[in-house]
Amino acid sequence: MFPRDVYTFFDEDEQAWRGRNVPPLYNPNQGVGELVWRLLDRAPWKIAQISAESGVRVTYQEMRLRSIRVAQNLSSIVGIQKGDMVTIVARNNEKVAPIVYGCFMLGTPMNTLDPGFHREDFAHMFETIKPKLVICEGDLVNEMVAAFEMVDIAPELILFGPRINGYGKVDDLLVETGTEKHFLPAHIDDPANELAIVLCSSGTTGRSKGVSLSHSLCVTNMTGIWTCYESDRVLCLSSLYWISGIGTLMTGTAAGATRIITTERFTAEMMISMIEQYRVNVIFFPPSHALAILNNPTIGMVDFSSLRMVLCGGGPVSADLKRSFEMYLPKGRLHVVYGLSELGGAGCMSEVAYKNGSVGILSNGLMAKVVDEQGNSLPFNEDGELLVKAQFIFMEYYDNPEATAEMKSEDGWLQTGDIARVDEDGLFYIVDRKKDIIKYAGYQISPTEIETVIMKVPGVVAVCVTGIPVPGNDLPVALVIKALGSEVTEEQVVQTVADNMVDFKHLRGGAYFVNTFPMTPSGKILRRKCRDVAVELYNATHN
Repeated sequence: MFPRDVYTFFDEDEQAWRGRNVPPLYNPNQGVGELVWRLLDRAPWKIAQISAESGVRVTYQEMRLRSIRVAQNLSSIVGIQKGDMVTIVARNNEKVAPIVYGCFMLGTPMNTLDPGFHREDFAHMFETIKPKLVICEGDLVNEMVAAFEMVDIAPELILFGPRINGYGKVDDLLVETGTEKHFLPAHIDDPANELAIVLCSSGTTGRSKGVSLSHSLCVTNMTGIWTCYESDRVLCLSSLYWISGIGTLMTGTAAGATRIITTERFTAEMMISMIEQYRVNVIFFPPSHALAILNNPTIGMVDFSSLRMVLCGGGPVSADLKRSFEMYLPKGRLHVVYGLSELGGAGCMSEVAYKNGSVGILSNGLMAKVVDEQGNSLPFNEDGELLVKAQFIFMEYYDNPEATAEMKSEDGWLQTGDIARVDEDGLFYIVDRKKDIIKYAGYQISPTEIETVIMKVPGVVAVCVTGIPVPGNDLPVALVIKALGSEVTEEQVVQTVADNMVDFKHLRGGAYFVNTFPMTPSGKILRRKCRDVAVELYNATHN
């Protein structure tokens, strides 16, 4: 059974597809903090989260109380007021959720960054966002201070973990105020146009941009990314930097589910153990994690009988990967998810229908079409750029009107930069990326960033960085033209990137010297043809 005219519909006038016209779970004409304040009081005795490290269980009532205290103490102790920007850089520790909810309740917008960034990455976003307060892990103090100095800002700094002289501690935000029962969350007058959270995205080109999401978008798109039940135990290792991380927090809370959290980094052994120990029902991870679990020698002995839904996105998910993983799911299915930070949720999912290689059908309330270079809608099964539209999409790239105009058309269509096709049943297939962005382990990497570092290597004349597609990932690789007589080596290029860039940007595909790059008649590098050259060189080197 395929979903056309039941779950997905073709609009002849618009020459576009649309998902079901289902009202959102919650009224979008409210602030996220106002909604969360009520949701956390709905079933106060239920367990909201369990910390795998400490075993600490937090009820919804306790979560609500902590969140209110954070909102009150941010205002009274730190001086944060509605509209001030707060940046959060943290793994999934047990105090992260009340910080997020406290900011929402106070009406102060948040920016979420990944703890794995280097100071250059932090500095770039701080220069854009200019936060008044940064809340981060204690082991990141030196990186934060260095990043502040690089862009000449001096925000307040509060730390998770033990107290470090000179800095505030998150525990200070959790002390009793004595007025918790009288607290009311900040009212958001225009939730469709007031900023709630700033995520990161590379958009179509260049370094990370701040994706500005409104309160209405968060209420509509983040609270029902998948079908979640209050009996579910949900696990996602993603930090709040990812739409999967913040989306899991919001969707789980909206359903009254229990989130299993950990600050540990992924290993297949750890993931398998947590699924079995906590009888996890829903898990969200990238295809690279799914592959690692399948390749674990204990896979034949795992007990995944509790899993009803495995959500897999952030990279290409092959039919073989889906089929192989489902062999170990006696009561569940692996669902492919295609999401965008600019949507604040899922664009497509294979929960209702799936064909080999597809990302399923459009989410409720979403419209999409595949267009040619001139913007004309293409017939079924032809490749073109995927455009999407919804009642709520991102407001703008923070303080970047040029990038906003490039991404969002005047009539509301979001230009994803992904090459896709759609079949006659309304199932979408992501074929390639029009944009130059490389994806490794779910992270978006700008080739230009890596090229800038490589060009500083003595003897390098020109460089083109691209991605080699392997199952579940793109491996960053560099094609390099060196000066005549230069003694620079490929190993030096790889090591220079490793020494100067965060781990996920390393040249895992290697570096290769070439004499020329494929060029257009006007002299522009043809990155796709460079990728073909890189693939040949990589395959020859790796048999």
